[in-house]
Amino acid sequence: MAFVYRPVVIRKLADGRKVRRRSRYYWANYIDPTDGHERRAALLLPSGERVSDGEVARQTLRAMMSHLQRKAAGLTDPAIESAGLPIRTGVARFARHLRGLRRTPKHVRLTIVRLKWLCDKGGMVRLADVNESNACKALRALNAENRAPKTINDHRAAMYGLCQWAVKVERLIGRNPLEAVPKTDVNGDVRKVRRALTPDEAAALLSAAGPRRTAYSVAMLTGLRWGELKALRWGDLDLDGDHPAIVLRAITTKARRADSVPLRADLADTLRAMRPPFARGDDPVFRSMPKYETFIRDCVRAGIVELDEHGRQIPDERGRTVDRHGLRTTFCTWLSKSGVSPRTAQVLARHTDVRLTMRNYTDPALLDARAGVESLPDLSDAKATAVAQATGTDNLRADGVVLPVVLHRGERREIDLNASDIYCREQYDTSIQDNNLRNNSRQSLTGGGGNRTRVPEHFGNGLYVHSR
Repeated sequence: MAFVYRPVVIRKLADGRKVRRRSRYYWANYIDPTDGHERRAALLLPSGERVSDGEVARQTLRAMMSHLQRKAAGLTDPAIESAGLPIRTGVARFARHLRGLRRTPKHVRLTIVRLKWLCDKGGMVRLADVNESNACKALRALNAENRAPKTINDHRAAMYGLCQWAVKVERLIGRNPLEAVPKTDVNGDVRKVRRALTPDEAAALLSAAGPRRTAYSVAMLTGLRWGELKALRWGDLDLDGDHPAIVLRAITTKARRADSVPLRADLADTLRAMRPPFARGDDPVFRSMPKYETFIRDCVRAGIVELDEHGRQIPDERGRTVDRHGLRTTFCTWLSKSGVSPRTAQVLARHTDVRLTMRNYTDPALLDARAGVESLPDLSDAKATAVAQATGTDNLRADGVVLPVVLHRGERREIDLNASDIYCREQYDTSIQDNNLRNNSRQSLTGGGGNRTRVPEHFGNGLYVHSR
């Protein structure tokens, strides 16, 4: 049995009295044919608004019961039935899915903001409106606002994730329409480039930081992200062992993966000295972390950055800026500058791809490229060796080397270059003309492509030595 009704709502007035009255909106009470349980639910229009008309409420209930009966009999297609699902409802369910996967609150918040923006600009009200045309329309609106290519790709990734969830998890649609929407090329149009600090700049920052000195030191010498520093607890620090390290909990890392970060001995001593004597394991290492504005003020006092009249940071001559995440770039750049292998730098940065470490977190301006070129071998002493190798005479001794020599008038001599005298065996053939004998002798003795070396003048005119 199913029926509609308006529930009683009890409101408390300012003077403490309670007032009972009927709600304006209709609810439904019915037996779910899929499992046999009694349920109560608010009746909603396709737009998501609640029903306030009795005839509309009864019609909506009949349609809902018909749908539930067809679903119980297996006569419905989830993709077709979900076409009218409000997109805002789909975004809310997708956000709950992301939280269930333990994504960071910042990631979930940015995903919701980007999805709502795209839905508004693309005119996507229901799930059926999510298609290639509307997605491209929304992305073109971003491009018209002169957004960076990376920002456009981030919005596309948010919509792509929503569609993947609707295809793989909920089975709401048959395919992902964002697969046909290409990414925007980010090469040549990077709006924000971080730079690393030099050791002198880092020392100046620590001198100007005051009580924030230890936080900056840990960030530059461990590569921890700012959120990981805020979540750091004394129980995460192993300072008493032979190899001091920070053991990060999976819940605090960006990749939701437990990692261990080694500590320098001097940094471990600093942390050990600042630990309160009665600190518990769940007490935070840093009571508060400096905000972005505080970090920029410290950099200004240290002479690292300059601000314009509006208080914004002035980029350097290459368009690069400094921020808190740049301390992680500093860590990776110092590793490369110190000669650490790329694989080791990847492990210390806790990246899954070494290209990310080398391309995005290594500042090439601090690398000594000139020293790398100067470390190449000197080729000036190897010039003679290279010539000998090209002629095939390298590593050969002169003892007993006999070279055939072609002389004028058909003479053939074998010259022992190591003997005190030159012995010649002359062979004459009077039946062949001199010209033909000369040509045939050269072809048979020198061959094609042989190396011919001019013989000194005292051996006669027109003599060539052929080395085999």
